[in-house]
Amino acid sequence: MKLPKVRILPALRLGGLSVRSFFRSPLPVAALAALALIPLLYSGLYLASFWDPFGKMDNLPVALVNEDEPVTVDGEETHAGQDITDELLEGGDLDWRLVDADEAADGVATGRYYVSLTIPHDFSANLASPSEDEADPVPAMLEAHYNDANSYIVRQLMGSAFKEIQAAAGKSATGKYLDSMFLGFNDIQDKTEEAADGAGQLADGTDDAKDGSGKLYTNLGDAKDGSSQLRDGIGELYDGSKKLATGATKASKEVAEKTDKLNDAADEWIPVIRNDAPKVKDTADEISDLADAVAHPEDHLPNLPKAQAGATKTPTDFQSYLDANPDLQQSDPQLYALLTDGKKLADRAGGSGGSGGSGGTVEVDKDKIDQIQSKADKLSKDAHKVSEAAGDADDYIDKAEDAVDKVNDLNDGLADLAKGNRDLRDGLKKANTGIKDLDTGIGLLHSGAGDLDEGIGKIKDGQHELADGLEEGAEAIPTFDDGERDTSGDMMSKPVRLSDSIDNEAPQYGTGFAPFFVALSLWVGAMMTFMVLPAVSKRGLAGTAPSWRVALAGWLPPVAIGIAQVLVMMSALHLLLGLEAARWGGVIGLLVLTVGAYCAVVQWASVQFGTAGRIVSLVLLMLQLTSAGGTYPIETSPGFFQAIAPYLPMSHVVQALRILISGGDLGAVWTACGVLAAYLVGALALTWFAVSRKRMWTMKDLHPALKV
Repeated sequence: MKLPKVRILPALRLGGLSVRSFFRSPLPVAALAALALIPLLYSGLYLASFWDPFGKMDNLPVALVNEDEPVTVDGEETHAGQDITDELLEGGDLDWRLVDADEAADGVATGRYYVSLTIPHDFSANLASPSEDEADPVPAMLEAHYNDANSYIVRQLMGSAFKEIQAAAGKSATGKYLDSMFLGFNDIQDKTEEAADGAGQLADGTDDAKDGSGKLYTNLGDAKDGSSQLRDGIGELYDGSKKLATGATKASKEVAEKTDKLNDAADEWIPVIRNDAPKVKDTADEISDLADAVAHPEDHLPNLPKAQAGATKTPTDFQSYLDANPDLQQSDPQLYALLTDGKKLADRAGGSGGSGGSGGTVEVDKDKIDQIQSKADKLSKDAHKVSEAAGDADDYIDKAEDAVDKVNDLNDGLADLAKGNRDLRDGLKKANTGIKDLDTGIGLLHSGAGDLDEGIGKIKDGQHELADGLEEGAEAIPTFDDGERDTSGDMMSKPVRLSDSIDNEAPQYGTGFAPFFVALSLWVGAMMTFMVLPAVSKRGLAGTAPSWRVALAGWLPPVAIGIAQVLVMMSALHLLLGLEAARWGGVIGLLVLTVGAYCAVVQWASVQFGTAGRIVSLVLLMLQLTSAGGTYPIETSPGFFQAIAPYLPMSHVVQALRILISGGDLGAVWTACGVLAAYLVGALALTWFAVSRKRMWTMKDLHPALKV
């Protein structure tokens, strides 16, 4: 196709021919005026309906139910439910209606109330639970009841409002809890100081314990030395006790044997001596008298004159004594011999003097007589001693019996001594074993005392470190007065806060949505315009004017109407709703370019597809409506809409209008202008091509299958 030489005025005249026909009667004029108002009606009505919904939430009827029961905490009554109720009713952010639970439930069910907020009976109790040293504090609950059949968007609006209420109540509760916690810090600081003092005293006590354990270790060392010496001494004593027990046992046996013999002799002879002692005494007396008579016959034989000193007269009764004691020779041979010699002497004396005479004497050997007298005198003395001894026999027998008893006692004592020595030996044996165990035990105690001393030394160091640490900790624990508690509690109840910094802020909800509805309304306006005006002039198609001029002539009148739509719409939004723009010139210029691009696209669809072009325009409207990101960010839409958004003009128009109305970087505006210009040029070129083809008439064109 050869590019023509562009001349705009002929195209304008051609386009004006189709427009002038509308001014021939009032109705077409009214139709053109209505076309200028369509975008305003579309965007203005939508924007006016929710221009500032958040600013009018005080008109929303909301039920408020307060079932909270006050509680007493630390002597102070807490009625958090009533406090929240008073605050909400006084605040007036919503149209709060204080009702009971039944009325609230019925109102939400029937739509009289959009939502009900219930403060349960245990709200204050649960809110105060962290301050009451509860093991498991219970969060305080606010119960919201929605009914999406009334309005879904209300739940979103109320959710934001209730979060603020929740945050305010939580801040109050947290403040009280933190106030208690800060008071607790004061108590902890005091208790820590007391603990530090106690730890210091404990450390001093540990010092004393360390000194004591050192002395214990030293003394146990001395005890170990002593126990070793005692072990050696007990061992030696045990060895000696074994020898002593052996000797004592042996001596006891020997003494027992001798004692048995002595007892036997005493049992045999003491009774005999006791019975025969008188006889012995009498016999001894007689023997003494006889011996004395033999030794001194002159004192006992009166028939013998004492003048004859050289001779001895012996009484003739010696024979009678011998006759009276026939056993005298066996029992006392010496006495028997003496009496026999006396008898012989008497016989001799009797033979010299004759029987019974007293005048004769006999000469005897003087030496023999002296010898007999000496023996007789000695025998008399001995017999006298025997007589005296026999007289004292009872005393000697008593002494002998005492001696025997003492010997028996000695024997018993020696037996006991031997047994005691054996017991001593056995005891020393056990003592020897025990002292060895004692020595070993004291050794273990000594070693353990060393470990104890070392351990107490470590405890001592640890106690001093603990005391120092507690002192440092007590100094590090903060204390808070009333003012500091309030300041710190306010900060810690909301430790992280959002500092809003908004660039290019949209003052109202409607201002934020205006770019979307303005861009959308201009597309609707273009569609409505081409429903009234022809896409191309039939006269132009039938005439000789170039195709490009015919296409341009069909595009210009809708663009003119679109510019009027822009001016009327933006003026009304500004004057009636209060829409403000950071760059009004940019807004108007972008919208004029938008009108041109939209009209070019809708014109091409109408020329290319005829009556079906309206459906194509409607499909394009729906695709752009869902992919423009006018209500929610395009990133929240499905992938298909995210994929087509960059290639459709409305998404660029919406973004550019946001920047031109609210302010911001113009990069997206220039991008939108480029995209719109491309759509404008491309659509006009396609329309030119479509017009060229429309000038070739076919039977199908003369007899269309469907006419709308």
